[in-house]
Amino acid sequence: MVDLQTAMAAAAAERQQRLDKTAEERKKRRSGANLGIERFDPVKHVSKERAETASMWLVLSFATIVALGTRYVLMDIVGPGDGFLLWFLPISMLGLLPAIHRRVMPEAMKAHYKGGTWFKAAFLHTFTFLALSFLLVNPPFGDIVAASLDGEWRLVVLTEDGTLVLSDVSEAVTGSGGDQLVWVTDDGVLNGQVWLVFGLTDNADVDDDVVVIDVNGVTVEHVDAAPEVIDNLTLHDDVHRWFLVPLGEDLQRGQHAITVNISEQGAPWMNERVYVWNLEVRKAEG
Repeated sequence: MVDLQTAMAAAAAERQQRLDKTAEERKKRRSGANLGIERFDPVKHVSKERAETASMWLVLSFATIVALGTRYVLMDIVGPGDGFLLWFLPISMLGLLPAIHRRVMPEAMKAHYKGGTWFKAAFLHTFTFLALSFLLVNPPFGDIVAASLDGEWRLVVLTEDGTLVLSDVSEAVTGSGGDQLVWVTDDGVLNGQVWLVFGLTDNADVDDDVVVIDVNGVTVEHVDAAPEVIDNLTLHDDVHRWFLVPLGEDLQRGQHAITVNISEQGAPWMNERVYVWNLEVRKAEG
């Protein structure tokens, strides 16, 4: 037999035990020290944000100095031949970022710089350097490439009866593409006056480019084509400079090598580009 007082005491103890267990479970469900989560400290948060902002501006400044040094010092020393050094050396300088932070930043900020800081700094340095470099090597700050071919090179043939025949639409052309063009005739001779036509475009003034054209090893004088001439040839396009090159009259069967050398004084070095094309005049079979 259990008396009433003993039963009430046991019930009270059990109720208190349940309350303590519920309170403990609620405490575990809440974010706090038991879960390894730090209490929000406004002062520490502001200090960390200031340290991150200072790091961002330091990396931006460093990347800007590296980009300017690459453009106005390293490119003059290395020249156009070794592009590997022009990107590898500046990018590898991101390894100096931790040392620069330790040297420049105040002690109060250094405590906030951890592995994540260097990861973000590396990305910021890399993309800032690439963006600034792209800006500095293009006009008006620089020019590192010569003019390039706009579209395709073509042949224009003025026949004896005054008809103009274009290589890109003539049925006599059996194969063309890139640096090769084949023209087939019944007698193996390309009859008429033959002209090479091509256009150049550049991100700067294409008139500053020096263009030398050799045909079968012999330099040929070219003519800058006026816009109305190009219109008459139905070749008009958004090209900065057109060229007409006389290849001769009644080209005989065989290979005709055409070399176009383009050069200009760029910034910071001399820009050059070479095109090698091949015209083959072939006799029809049968």
